Amino acid sequence: MKDFYQKISHTLERITKKEYGIELEPPLWELPPKQEFGDLSSMVALKLASKLKEPPIKIATHLKVILEKELAGDIDKIEILKPAFINIFFSKKLLIGSLNSVIKDKDKFFRHKIKKKVLIEFVSANPTGPLSIAHGRQAVIGDVIANILDFSGNKVVREYYINDAGRQIDLLVESVQARINELRGKKTTFPKDGYKGEYVKDIAKALLKRNSKNLKKDVLSHTISLIKGDLKKVGVSFDKWVSQEKIIAKGSVDSTISLLKKKGLIYEEEGALWFASTSFGDDKDRVIKKADSELTYFASDIAYHKDKMQRSFDRLINLWGPDHHGYIGRVIAAMKALGYKEETIKIIIIQLVTLTTKERMSKRAGTAILLSDLIADVGKDASRFYYLTRKNSSHLEFDIDRAKEASFNNPLYYVQYACARIESIFKKVKTPHPLTQYSKFLKDEEEFNLLRLLLQFSYCLEKAYYSLESVFIIEYLKTMAAALHKFYEQKRVLDQDKNIREARLNLLEATKVVLHCGLNLLGIKPAKKM
Repeated sequence: MKDFYQKISHTLERITKKEYGIELEPPLWELPPKQEFGDLSSMVALKLASKLKEPPIKIATHLKVILEKELAGDIDKIEILKPAFINIFFSKKLLIGSLNSVIKDKDKFFRHKIKKKVLIEFVSANPTGPLSIAHGRQAVIGDVIANILDFSGNKVVREYYINDAGRQIDLLVESVQARINELRGKKTTFPKDGYKGEYVKDIAKALLKRNSKNLKKDVLSHTISLIKGDLKKVGVSFDKWVSQEKIIAKGSVDSTISLLKKKGLIYEEEGALWFASTSFGDDKDRVIKKADSELTYFASDIAYHKDKMQRSFDRLINLWGPDHHGYIGRVIAAMKALGYKEETIKIIIIQLVTLTTKERMSKRAGTAILLSDLIADVGKDASRFYYLTRKNSSHLEFDIDRAKEASFNNPLYYVQYACARIESIFKKVKTPHPLTQYSKFLKDEEEFNLLRLLLQFSYCLEKAYYSLESVFIIEYLKTMAAALHKFYEQKRVLDQDKNIREARLNLLEATKVVLHCGLNLLGIKPAKKM
C-alpha cells in the first residue's frame, strides 16, 4: 500500500492544479491539534480563496466532493470547519493496511521519489586549523539534511569548499614558520594576528622532521587532514572537495569577471573593480578586485557558484555561519546577473553554539573549544543528537551534562530506551514474527493512537524535507518514544490471547521501523540494549 500521506498530498496537488490552475507549495496538509478534528487537516481552500477572490467555504465544499470520490474506501469521512478547514478521518481498514505495509516494506514505505539532483555545500571552514564546536553543528545539520534529501529520492552530492587562498592562509603558514624557527633555536617574531593554537606547534614539529620543501602545501595538507579527521569522528563525509586556489589557477575567476564586464556590470572606481550588485537587489555594489590587484573572496565565490550552476543541479543548498549573513544578498545578485534563477539556490544560516557544563572543557585550539574535545567527552551519537535539537536559525545551548546523563531527562537516552525496550520484548517471543494476518485484531483506542502516531512519520519527513529543518525528526522521535513507553505501561504486549499478542507485536515491529529510520537519518545507531 502506498503511503497514504503521500497519496493525499499528490491527490490534492493534482486537484488544485486541474480545478483552479494553481500550484501551491507543499506541504498542503497539517496535523490537527486534537484527534476530534481528524487525522489530517488542510488550509488549501483558504490559500486558494486569497488568490481566486472566492469564498473559502465554497472552495472547501467543492474540494470535499472531489476528495470523497478520490479517496473512497480509505476514509471514514471528511468534515469542513470554519473558516474553511478540510479535515480527513482515516478508516480503520486503511490504518491496518498501512501497518502491514510498514512491516513488509520497512522504511521504503516512507520514501518519496522526488528525483532531483541536489548539491549541498556545508562546513567549508577555512583550513587554518581543527574544527570548532560551531563547525560541528554545521557539519551535522548539513549531513542530516543531505540524508533527508537522499531518503526522499534526490541524487545528493555533499561538497566542501576549501578556502586555501588569501591572507588567512598566508598567516597560518607564517605562524608555522615562526614555530619552526623557535624549534630550531632561531630568534623569531611571531606574526601579528597569527594562529596560536597548540596544533600549530604540532604541525611545526612534524614539518621540522620532514624538512619541508613546500611549506604552504605541507601545512595545508596537515590542516585539511585535521578537518577530515574531525569530520570522521562526528560521522560526516564529503563526496567532493573543491579548492579555491585551483578555481583561481584555472582562470575561472578571470573568465567570470570578463563575462560580467561584457554584460556591463563591472566598473572601475579608485583603481578597484566593482560589481554592480545593486542592479540585482543587493544593498550596495561590491568590490571584486582591490586597487592592488588582489582578488576579494567574493570574486572567487562568484566563480565557484557559477561552476556549481554549470554542473546542472536542480537545487543548490549552502549552509553558512551567522557571520556570513551579509553575503546572501551579494551571492544571489551575482547568480541573477549571470542569468541563473534565484530559486535554484537556497542559503541557510546556522546559528552558533555555546556549551553548558559543570566540567572544564579544553581550549586546545587557542581561542575556541574543539569539536574533537566535545566528541571525546559525550560521544558521536550524543553530539549529533544535541546539535539537532534546535531550529537552524536558533542559537544552540549544548547541555553536556544532560547529554551524558543515563536517565529519562536525556532525550536521546529516552529514545534509545524505547528501541531497547522493543528489542527486549521481541527476545521473549518464541514464535516467528511478524504475522501480519493478526493486525486486524487491533481494536483498543491506545493501540490505534500508537498506530496513528507511527504513520505520522511520513508527515514529519515531508516537513523536514521542505523546511530543511532536521529538528522535526528529533521532536517526532521524542513524541514516538513517549507514546511507546506509555503504551507499554497501559497494555500488556505479550498477552495470553494469541490474537491480541500477535497484533500488538506487529504494532511494535512498525514502531521499531520508524524509530530506527528516524535515528538512521540522524546518523545515530539505534540501541539494542541499555
